[in-house]
Amino acid sequence: MRKVKIAFLDRDGVINKDKGYVGFRKDFIWTKGAKKAIKYLKQKKFKVILVSNQSGIARGFFKYKDVLILHKTIQKELINFGTKIDKYLFSPYHKDGIIKKYKINHSTRKPGTGMFRIVKKKYLIDKKHSFMIGDKNTDMIFAKKCGIKGFFFKEKDLLKFIKKKIFF
Repeated sequence: MRKVKIAFLDRDGVINKDKGYVGFRKDFIWTKGAKKAIKYLKQKKFKVILVSNQSGIARGFFKYKDVLILHKTIQKELINFGTKIDKYLFSPYHKDGIIKKYKINHSTRKPGTGMFRIVKKKYLIDKKHSFMIGDKNTDMIFAKKCGIKGFFFKEKDLLKFIKKKIFF
């Protein structure tokens, strides 16, 4: 099995503007350069994996299926742009949630490594060339626990950030 380079991308705050608990398309605003960044990563032979904590589900702000619908819509927009995200993973859990089945600590919630382990079952990950881009400390802790580079994104243009930070 061939090693695969993986770009793990957080959702809210990285590919879209973090407006707090984004569960519907009407609240999803692409970050500048996000679609181009995903296309660029795909051209550089990366698998692009979205890894996102979505505690809005546990908190009752939206439903699990709403996030699935949003991700399907995002994927359609990316396909129309000539690219795609290879896998969408998200954790609906939070210990302070109000929805009983999601009101737990769970290993898929970053900084836990559950989402990384899911990806590891499908791909032989090239840790040396894989990375995580996130906008929170939990994303950086996730990267460190997984043994990959972590890049803290607090800029306006994702494509410019990737070209500046990540060398191929």
